[in-house]
Amino acid sequence: MNYDKGYFDSPEFREILKKYEQANRLNTTPYFGVDELIDLFSYFISMEKAEEATKVLSFTKHLHPGTSECTKMEIRLLLYRGEAQEAKQLFSTIRYTDDNETKLLYAEILLSLKEFKGARELALDILNNTKNGNDNSYEALEILLDCGLAHEALFICDNMLRIAPNKKNLLEVRAECLIEMQRTNEAVQIYNRLLDEDPYNTFYWEQLGHIYYMIKRYGKALECFEYESTINEEIEYAKMMQGYCYYHLRDYKHARDIFKGVYSKFPDSAVPLFYIALTYYSEGNKDVAKDYFNEVTNIAQEGTIEIMLARINKAIILDEQGETARGDEAMAMAILMHPDNMKQLVLGEHELYELRDKENLTFDDMNKLESKEWEQSEELYRLGQHLVKHNHLILAKRVFRYTREFYNDTSDIDSYIAYILWNTGEKEKIEPAVENALEGKSCILFELFNVPYNSNIMPKEFIAQITDKR
Repeated sequence: MNYDKGYFDSPEFREILKKYEQANRLNTTPYFGVDELIDLFSYFISMEKAEEATKVLSFTKHLHPGTSECTKMEIRLLLYRGEAQEAKQLFSTIRYTDDNETKLLYAEILLSLKEFKGARELALDILNNTKNGNDNSYEALEILLDCGLAHEALFICDNMLRIAPNKKNLLEVRAECLIEMQRTNEAVQIYNRLLDEDPYNTFYWEQLGHIYYMIKRYGKALECFEYESTINEEIEYAKMMQGYCYYHLRDYKHARDIFKGVYSKFPDSAVPLFYIALTYYSEGNKDVAKDYFNEVTNIAQEGTIEIMLARINKAIILDEQGETARGDEAMAMAILMHPDNMKQLVLGEHELYELRDKENLTFDDMNKLESKEWEQSEELYRLGQHLVKHNHLILAKRVFRYTREFYNDTSDIDSYIAYILWNTGEKEKIEPAVENALEGKSCILFELFNVPYNSNIMPKEFIAQITDKR
């Protein structure tokens, strides 16, 4: 297998790919070596074309039946699909040898199972027993990076670069370490240096574009992804990232055109539909946006963040249009059918939520998500805060009352409930919430009603004070 990330752009590989695609069109079975088929398989996985990768696997089984390479490819396909336990079980059927490629494959399985200690030990074993800067050492450094050990990987990489200062693979992994550590200026310098030597390398353009995207330099990021598409128009990732860039640059028509193109190729994907809806909303076309969010709920799998955020956004639009009762129903469905992971609820930068995945996160997003271990109740609490901030008080009341059941100390939640009742025509119901908020010493209550904090004030006295203030 060729681990050089620029290899897929090389004339050598493009010739293999052309031969394979021609064989598919003509329904013929020419001979391919195992290494060629592994490269084709890796290419389709990197392009997120699992169906094509599966075809290559079948092709390999036909040409090279019973080989361990077939089993290893099948393991990689299982890992790509997130089926780590199945991959581990299949790995147990391979006669374990002490070669580095087998160790690397097992380390990938351990990574997928979040067994980071074991993956790290295998990576260090490979690094201690391989020649400086070869493919296996590069892959082992990637394992360390994926274990969250960027500092350790960078230290080892720098030691290797002292011996081989111009080794491309090592420069690539050094740049990835720097990105992980948010030392972006140094990473940009590396990729610019690599592009000076290899200006048609799509991987370098993609990495450079991704750095600029993560630091919110969307214009620079767009330029990089457009170069990548010019070199290889088949890379769907580059097109999707262009859509995100246009969206953040507020060129909603261009963004929408790109997302519609992606959706036409991947009609089962909720992400492009979600962003089409956001572009219409941003242009003030709320009815069309609402229709597209409805469509997301039709194609997204129940219990996913995609369907939850689509329902929340639909509820917000309905509330804006004066259909608060229907919006409240949509919000009820969103929180009752919520997924296990709702961390994206802490990223509500704008009135509508934007759908995130690992590709379109900025460093600001990542820092918020990784600042602590978020509990579900905290994520829902953030949703309630977001709705209050944008004056969707009835929707927020629904969320806070649902979330209240999961909190031991409900004083801050009761502060919000008191504020909502006060501002939605239910002032006579405020006292129990105020009493609990005061008992829990919640400063949120005083912030919401914009009065000085008083730890000794009684509920009726507080209500009288805010009544006089209004």
